[in-house]
Amino acid sequence: MAPGLDILNQKLHAVLENRRKEGRLIMPPSAATLAEMRDFGSNDGLSLSSSGVLSATFLRELEKHPSFTIGSGSSRILDGTQHYLESLERDLAQFHGAESALFFNSGFDANVAIWSTIPQPGDVIVYDELIHASIHDGMKRGRAATALFLHNDCASLRSCLRDVLDQDPAIAKGEHIVFVALESFYSMDGDMSPVLEIVQVVQEELPLGNYVLVIDEAHSNGLVGPNGSGYICHYGLEQEFGIRLQTCGKALGSTGAVVLANGTIKLSLLNYARSVMFSTAPSFLTVSGVRAGYELLASEEGEKRRHRLQQNLRYFYQCLTESPWWGSVKQQRILSLPTEPTWEMEPFLAPVIALVTQPGMETKLAEYLRQAKYWVNTANFPLVPKTKSRIRIVIHADNTIDDIGAVVRLIGEWAQRQMIVASSKI
Repeated sequence: MAPGLDILNQKLHAVLENRRKEGRLIMPPSAATLAEMRDFGSNDGLSLSSSGVLSATFLRELEKHPSFTIGSGSSRILDGTQHYLESLERDLAQFHGAESALFFNSGFDANVAIWSTIPQPGDVIVYDELIHASIHDGMKRGRAATALFLHNDCASLRSCLRDVLDQDPAIAKGEHIVFVALESFYSMDGDMSPVLEIVQVVQEELPLGNYVLVIDEAHSNGLVGPNGSGYICHYGLEQEFGIRLQTCGKALGSTGAVVLANGTIKLSLLNYARSVMFSTAPSFLTVSGVRAGYELLASEEGEKRRHRLQQNLRYFYQCLTESPWWGSVKQQRILSLPTEPTWEMEPFLAPVIALVTQPGMETKLAEYLRQAKYWVNTANFPLVPKTKSRIRIVIHADNTIDDIGAVVRLIGEWAQRQMIVASSKI
């Protein structure tokens, strides 16, 4: 081994060892381990992938194009844009009620592309404090100023916008743009953006109209709205949001993402987004998998699965919050549920459910569930604040009532044991 590589390995080992001691070392499970588990962790919310229905639809799509070639051959800025990809983008723009669409290899790539290239010098990005890491990466590479507002807090948003207007005369005169960055369903708390109120606040505070609302629909695409067209389509706000990101790797069960915007923004991304310019265009297999997913979304099968997912979510919440032990567990701060105050009032629920534990206890609860063959994921710092460690449960359309009930019972068993341990220390 070269001396330089040996030194590098020692440095990296020390960093990883420190993370291990803090209980934050990420060790992804093996495929063999996951195969033994009931899935309460993946983002396959409609169970399109795990059920096999997406595979069957994908194979039928391949049969329609027997002379397909796998590779695209080049990047989008050269000769990598094939007719099949163009056709998908036109259809997805129509499906989501947008002027145009641009397909990306991943939602992460798409967010970095948007935020590093579209806001211009002199513009300001006002963002929810819990937006995804990919948006932060994009903003860091971009040229606009940034300001955050408290999560889902419209009063904080209003205050933030007023500060921007007070501090920036060019914004106040309408010479530059305020971008407002949101998510639909937030991936760590499982709560939803109050988009109607946010639109109203932005319109009131920026009466000159020099704003662009941007939303990441990673966790809502396919799950809500007409034919699963998303959160913004559900509320009929397509004209209010200048840029929307719809990912395909969650409810659609495949991969990739599509940015919905006008033709000028699409052309700007093609000219300036490095993840487009310097990446091979999506392959036929990737695009056909996405088309198969969208075909299912618009079908009776897709509607049934959306309905069943919502039923399963409400059953989980009901089982958990009505359990006789839940009040004591909350009172002793063994567990908390960020979405408990609002879930009964919502027209629909996000598939992500966060159970916040005391720091370091999330791994113990996750292991207790995994021993019973139920897979859940953990989230700790830096994914969430140091005091907000949690297990992250994802409910699926194909989770059974028995399995949902069993998960809640196991959570109760573990939590009550923690109460006994806590009381013995008093």
